[in-house]
Amino acid sequence: KQRRQGGMDIEYDQSNKGNPWTDDELKIVFQFAPTKANCLLLAKGFKRGYGSIEQIYRWAATSKKDIAQKRPDDAFVDQIKRIAKEVGWRV
Repeated sequence: KQRRQGGMDIEYDQSNKGNPWTDDELKIVFQFAPTKANCLLLAKGFKRGYGSIEQIYRWAATSKKDIAQKRPDDAFVDQIKRIAKEVGWRV
């Protein structure tokens, strides 16, 4: 599949897109700074969509109050917040 990044079409395997994330995968994501280059690197490495990596960082940076309003019972968001806290990830 293709993704337009920095004015270039980049093709890579997204066969894991939509599959659940493991805690270990999320821990790896949080070892990288949330830059465009790192999001693309992680998307390629995990065979997922670029937006899914961005989403992980976005939810990790979202306040508990906003999550309670937007996604109060979302297991994936809860998993992201739990892992971000475990690894000491800071916004």
